[in-house]
Amino acid sequence: MKTNILNFHELTLDQLYAVLRLRSEVFVVEQDCPYNDTDGLDQDAVHVFITSDDDEVCGVLRVFRRDSDTVQ
Repeated sequence: MKTNILNFHELTLDQLYAVLRLRSEVFVVEQDCPYNDTDGLDQDAVHVFITSDDDEVCGVLRVFRRDSDTVQ
């Protein structure tokens, strides 16, 4: 397993797709929480995600600066 810590603009398209896919699977499908996960906050977040040995994304989170205007 590998921990990846990247700003939004450092993510490759494949990484971004995998992160958004996992978030959708967990929040929208598994937790039955139908809301728009692409909420415009990703660009200001630091993205931390875990990839398996075969590069599958298996855990994600977003981190925001405490003084950020996006923290609610």
